[in-house]
Parts: sequence; structure tokens; C-alpha cells
Amino acid sequence: MPEGANPAADYELGLRLLNARAMQRVLGSMGDPYALVLRGADDPYPLYAAIRERGPIYHSTTGSRVTADPGVIAEVLADPRWRMAGPDGSPAAEQPLPFYGYGTPGAEADEHARLRPHWQPLVDPETLAAHRKTVERECLARLDRAAGDDLMAGYAWPVATAATGALLGVPAAALPRYAELCADAEALQDSLLAAQPLALVRRIEDAVAGLDELFGGLSETKESSDRAVRVLLSVAAVPATAHLVGNAVHALLAEPGGWAALCRDPDLAPAAVAETLRYDPPVQAEIRVAAAPVELAGAELPAGSHLVMITAAAGRDETRHPEPDRFRLDRQAEPEPLTFAGGLHHLPAALLARAQAEVALRILAEARPNLRPSGTPVYRRRAPVVRGPVELPVLGLGET
Repeated sequence: MPEGANPAADYELGLRLLNARAMQRVLGSMGDPYALVLRGADDPYPLYAAIRERGPIYHSTTGSRVTADPGVIAEVLADPRWRMAGPDGSPAAEQPLPFYGYGTPGAEADEHARLRPHWQPLVDPETLAAHRKTVERECLARLDRAAGDDLMAGYAWPVATAATGALLGVPAAALPRYAELCADAEALQDSLLAAQPLALVRRIEDAVAGLDELFGGLSETKESSDRAVRVLLSVAAVPATAHLVGNAVHALLAEPGGWAALCRDPDLAPAAVAETLRYDPPVQAEIRVAAAPVELAGAELPAGSHLVMITAAAGRDETRHPEPDRFRLDRQAEPEPLTFAGGLHHLPAALLARAQAEVALRILAEARPNLRPSGTPVYRRRAPVVRGPVELPVLGLGET
């Protein structure tokens, strides 16, 4: 038995998680579209449309209130009364399907402001401009060694971890361990909403502790706030970068002429990233708890109300975006996607992920114009927040 293991605590938590997943399956089988989202689907967008059809705020049988309405989402994200946890940092009250939210360092808007002196130097325009050169070197190095036919394992994840690690000061010798910890922590954001297997929950906890320990061993990150920012960027920006690249490539290869258009003009990479954030973003939902009574969309919601905002659904709203189900590189004068609008993904993680994904797409288009799909992408289950393929089979990745 691992040192420090607590069998009684593991049994209690494991039973709660198992019961939550069982209830999730039952409620989904009874037709609750949000319960089906929590269970996981290769294509969740029809479920988002079903949620939208149920009105601006849908009270799911899971206990959560759910919205896919862009106006409601924008209003909540701008209102400081809606938080990730209680005003004192305590967890939200459990729903029939538990919400495991807690005061994640850096998650609240006021925490972003407090931590700004620690994260701003990492993502200011001058730093990111220089960092793009680092990302470019990592992309080219990875393509030089590319083998196999999985874009995620062969390119997107290695680039995301190596580039982010370089920005955060991870020594080269520690990069393999850093990549392992980031991969183990990938489901953290999903675990705040959807019950995960006990072994995965413990692995996430160990990974976050390992990242904190890794950064604690660096001379420039002895201060707890510096470590918190680097852990935040590791658990948010690394998967966002990897899945932003994966989702963009998948969409471009699926859209007739999409990949060829980017290869003809690799400077369209920023447009491809922006369109991916609308069409199939790596962050699908934001979660908030009302710290005080709130009136929203004509309803009086008590303090403690749990609201899930399907931000990805706003990108497929035809009142905001013409031809919402088409991936187009020529969109202009349309509303900004609500992805990265708040929470763990706000400001530092969003700026870093977008910059890294733009470089990664441009380099891939320049170096691998013959890239083409070779199979069906594989997605994780119980992943209602972070969306991206676990595997993305392609041909041409290892070409020289």
C-alpha cells in the first residue's frame, strides 16, 4: 500500500464517485441532455443544441442549472457574484451529481488580479513574441523526430509541454517528468464537474502536488504565488494548447480544401486558431456558483446555485455566427468566441495557448502539406470541460 494511503477515505470517495457515475448514466438514459454531456460523447454539439432548445436556463435533473445562451453566459462571466466556489473558498454544496469545485489557486477573478504581478511578465507581448521563436524550434525539432501516425502523441502534446515548460523555466533534464505530470493532470478541470474513477482522481492530486514540488525546486519560483501561477499554466495552458492544435487540424482536414488553404497561406494560422475557438474549442464549459441571490434570465436564483455554462455552444449559435456548423477561415466581424472567457483559462492561459497553437499550426502547414486523415479520432469519456482527441490518426506526419 502506498505510503500515506488512507483506505477508509479511498473507500468513501470511491463509493461516492461510483454512485455519481451510475446516477449520471441513469439520468442520461432518461433523456437529460446535460447528463449525457457528463457521460461523454464524440460529438457533444447535438446535445448542446438540445440544451439550448430548453430555454435560457435549464434546470437539469442532475441538480445543476445549465445554459447554452450566449447572453446569459456573458452576463454571468461579467458578474463577480458568480464564483468557482463559495466566497470563503469552501466547496459548492453537492448536487445529486456532485460538483467538486474548490478554490483552485488562480481560478477566481480577484485571484487573477492578485497574481497579476506573477503571471504578467510571462505573457506580456514582448515575452510572447520571443517565446514564439522557442515554440518554432520545438515544433521543428519534434517534426524531425516524428514517427507513427498519431498527431497528438507525435506532435501536439510534445510541443505543448516542451514549449510551456521552456517558458516556465523547467530545466531540460526535468522535461520528461514535467510532461508526465501535465498528462496526469489533464482531467483536473473535468473532475471538478464530472465524477472520475478513484484512481484517476488520486493521480490528478499527485500530479498537481508533483508540479508544485517541481517548481518549488527552482530558484526563481520559491515564492508560493510564483509556483501557483506556474502550476496553473501547466494544468490549463498545456492541454489547451495541445487540444487547440488537435481540434484545428481535425477540422481543417475534415473541411474540403481546409488544410490545403492553410498550407497555401500559413499566415492564416491565427485565423484557424480563432475559428477553432468558435467551432470546436478545447474548453467547452465554465462552472460558477452564486455567492449571493441573483436574478438571471427572469429567474430568481438563491445563493449557492450551481450554473454550468456551455460556452462552446455559443460558437454554434446561428444568431451569432452564419453557417455555424462550417469551419471557415474567412469569418470577419463576428462576435469573439466565449471560450477562454473566464475561470482557469482566463488571461494568462488563453494568451499562451493561442500563441503556441498559432505557431504550431503554421509550422505544421509549412512542413507537412501532405498531411491527411487516416482514421477516426478517439476522445476521452467523462470530459465535459476539456475537449480534444486522445488520438488523431493522420498520414504524412513523419514525412521528410
